[in-house]
Amino acid sequence: MKNIYFFDMIRVCQVLHGIVGGGSEQVVLNYCSRMHDIHFDLLYQYEPNSQILERFRESGINCIQIPDKVHHPMKHLWTMFKIFRNGNYDVVHCHLDWFMNSYVCFLAMLAGVKKRIAHHHQAYTIDTSFRTLPRNLICSIMRIPCKFFATHWLACGESAAINGWGKRAVQNGKVMILPNAIDPERFKFSESARREIRAKYGIADYDFVIGHVGRFFPEKNHKFIIELFSEYSQNHSNCKLLLVGNGPLQVEIQDLVKQKSLEDKVVFAGLQKDVVGFYSSMDVLLLPSTREAFPMTLVEAQYNGLPCVVSSAVPKETAITDYVFPLPIDDARSWCEMLSSPNVVVDRKNPQIKSERFDIRKCYGMLESLYQVV
Repeated sequence: MKNIYFFDMIRVCQVLHGIVGGGSEQVVLNYCSRMHDIHFDLLYQYEPNSQILERFRESGINCIQIPDKVHHPMKHLWTMFKIFRNGNYDVVHCHLDWFMNSYVCFLAMLAGVKKRIAHHHQAYTIDTSFRTLPRNLICSIMRIPCKFFATHWLACGESAAINGWGKRAVQNGKVMILPNAIDPERFKFSESARREIRAKYGIADYDFVIGHVGRFFPEKNHKFIIELFSEYSQNHSNCKLLLVGNGPLQVEIQDLVKQKSLEDKVVFAGLQKDVVGFYSSMDVLLLPSTREAFPMTLVEAQYNGLPCVVSSAVPKETAITDYVFPLPIDDARSWCEMLSSPNVVVDRKNPQIKSERFDIRKCYGMLESLYQVV
């Protein structure tokens, strides 16, 4: 049955690095799970998280693992090309960022795929120092083939659009901004979920829970979170830090927690198939990222009614309530003061959302139309 196709149904191939709980994957899942008249295949490279993979399969998305580009570069390219050539795809939609979108769109072009979408999800900080100038120059130059091989240019927000496609392309209307939208109904505050999660992880009802949802990568700034929490907990005994996610720096952060004797106050919840209930268990969300293009975590948390203390690197466009508080990440004292402020006490059941621009029910039609228009 593998090679039998329904030619009256549009066929789209999504291309991701992996299925490990990242934001780009969640974007694909949120949008594609609503398009029931389109067939979706998804190519990924690295060993997947079984729980996240199951969510894709439950949504009817056919997930195909291919050799990874690092250890098997030629097999990676050849396998991807063969899948594009034999898949009868109307669209290839690539989410690899920067120049890596270029080679995917190039292979899709060689395979005869007419519509090739390159989608940027990151806003990298450009370091103009001499040491990194060659790398930055290469990244800028590699926009050129990406623009040539891709028929449609997408980005998750304005900063990612400018970073990935250039300011002129954005100003000229050549880039489509597709927000990282979610289903607001899923993220509503739940008292029962709050009790359940807290009970599971030994968190008392009276504890003030500071939370973070994100992979353990340098840009998420977990070290700052631990330093901040260490200082805050010295003056607030009934508090806990809840970290949801995993990643290469997790062991290093766990060691830091031990060094500061915070083992009884910090909860490592790991990667979760569904994070919805965890937001309800928190009292405030921290997002001290050193760079962000469009943090889905922040949008999800706001729909849950959570106050959010974020770094100034987080795009202002993602704030859709009055309870997002941007602060510089070089001043831990101001973060501690904000956590102690009455501003972080809000009505969780009435979050006062000021904009519907990240509501998937309002947004998915944009992408569906792009897939369908010949």
